[in-house]
Amino acid sequence: MTNTKAPWNKGKRGIEAGWTDERRKKASRRQKARIQRDPLKFYAMFRSGPQPHLWRTGPDKEVRQHYYRFLKARNQARFWAQEWTILWEDYLDIYKTMTGRWSRKKRDMNLVRIDTSEGWHLWNVELMKRSKAMRRKSTNKRITPKGLHSRSIKDPKTKKWRRR
Repeated sequence: MTNTKAPWNKGKRGIEAGWTDERRKKASRRQKARIQRDPLKFYAMFRSGPQPHLWRTGPDKEVRQHYYRFLKARNQARFWAQEWTILWEDYLDIYKTMTGRWSRKKRDMNLVRIDTSEGWHLWNVELMKRSKAMRRKSTNKRITPKGLHSRSIKDPKTKKWRRR
């Protein structure tokens, strides 16, 4: 069933829509009072481009890239139905202790699990060169993600990987 009733002011402008001179002045006073209370919030609505003062990570671009890397890793763990208990602050501490770069090249550092049957916990992760991490012997068979396509779509457990 659809709602066929249009709002009373649809397509109307100015006085037809109820904007009298008195109403305009009242709205103007309210808007000016809002701007005086919190000018940064108001002007931020109209500003385009990066706003480092609003970033959770601050103005450091490198830390911001690590924050997005953290979010991707956490969501990937959720997709694979793996536990993830590492907080952003802990992840940042791990990043600060690192020597070298993080990337997908052989000689660069990656965060890996020590025991792959366990989840991503602070006590179960370490920094390792990617080449060494990829050559580790696997103790168990490769698993399929418990989140998507591993069971029938009607099974409620398949939606476990999604945002909770």
